[in-house]
Amino acid sequence: MMINLKRFAVHTLLLVALIALIYVPSFALISFTGKATVSENFSDTARIGSVPVSGLTRKEAKPKVQEAVTAWSKKTPLTVGTGEETLPIPTELVTFQIDESIKAASLKKGGALQVTIDEAATEEYLATQPITYTEEQIQTFKTWLVKTSEKLEESNFDPAETVAAVDPTGEVVSSVTFMTRSAAEEQMIDAMAQVDIKAGQLMNVKTYGMDPVAASFIGSKLYELFAKTPFEIVERMPHPQLPDDVTLGYDVKIDEKTDFAVRNTQAVNYQVIATKNGSDVTLELRGTPFKETVTAVLEAEKTIPYRTITRYSPTLSAGTSSDTQSGVEGKSIELYRVTKSNEGEVKRLLALDFYTATPAIVTKSSQEEAPPVVIPPAEESTDDTTDDSTNDSTTENPADNTDNATDGSTDGPTDGTTTPEQPVTPDQPTAPDTPTTGDPASPVDGEPTDGAVG
Repeated sequence: MMINLKRFAVHTLLLVALIALIYVPSFALISFTGKATVSENFSDTARIGSVPVSGLTRKEAKPKVQEAVTAWSKKTPLTVGTGEETLPIPTELVTFQIDESIKAASLKKGGALQVTIDEAATEEYLATQPITYTEEQIQTFKTWLVKTSEKLEESNFDPAETVAAVDPTGEVVSSVTFMTRSAAEEQMIDAMAQVDIKAGQLMNVKTYGMDPVAASFIGSKLYELFAKTPFEIVERMPHPQLPDDVTLGYDVKIDEKTDFAVRNTQAVNYQVIATKNGSDVTLELRGTPFKETVTAVLEAEKTIPYRTITRYSPTLSAGTSSDTQSGVEGKSIELYRVTKSNEGEVKRLLALDFYTATPAIVTKSSQEEAPPVVIPPAEESTDDTTDDSTNDSTTENPADNTDNATDGSTDGPTDGTTTPEQPVTPDQPTAPDTPTTGDPASPVDGEPTDGAVG
């Protein structure tokens, strides 16, 4: 049987056309029905970041997410610091991409709240902080800032808890040696055997001892230790007069009102290690080496002469004086912190210490001195006759002198006044001549013999 190919082709085309007329409208109807039943609302569990958007359309979700971001920004949710010493982080450092976040979110699960940070503003903000961040800590901070902002959380970034803050080597970055002078100072050194100073944290001397003299001495040594570091000197007061055994320029006064305190300005932890060998003590600051080289320089030391004050007192004897107060010269000196880096050298005045001179006080008597008593010298006689008469009288016979005395005759004026002659003391007294022969009771030859008396 011969097949008519022409008729077969016509019948086949008719069959295909019939099938198309039946199924094409059906597929179109099915496709239209499917589109009509697909929901454009978020599911009950959908969230944009931490903001629930259940049952909302994408258009309705946008104001809700914006409202949540605004409320979060007003709470000052982000801070940075260690312990209670925290500082706010401006939310302007981050920008929320709300439209992009909603558009990319799944209606069933939602999506992340997309956040970008201003790199330049963030690094500028970190540069103004009281602590210095390492490159690793800067990257850690940026990552933390993005993740915290995406979830609209409240959080604090503690640089001391980052991996970069842990230094297993603990290199010595500053040291000072001295000798203790008392038991109170040794007790303070024992308490400071190992002191941890976290990033941004304060260290106060009074924490380790309250004896004013001992605390002032140890505080002056800590001042010398930290002056060679980037640590901030938060509190320090010098004495009115420089104490003994304290280096000029590193004086620290600690009493019930004053203290010595420093702040760790680095983003890593450091330790103060006190090593004691008898009375010899070494204080060391250990941790990560500083990015800059820091030294302390004392300059412009001056000596101020004291003046002398004279006071008067009626209680002192006339013409006398006493030293009431000894004079002490004044002093002044400047302490500079020199920081050297790749950008050059920076010299900054850390302190200017000035000690006034103590005047010397001399107290003199205010009583007037009596005029001196002048005693005139004794007058010497110049009469030659006096000398002659004196010489004659010393050579005369003693018996004649006796007669003259008996007669009462005197040389000189006879006006009734008697001027005694100055006695003359001979070098050797003159003894009467002693007869060498005869009886002492016998009359001398040539001498008249009178009768016996009575």
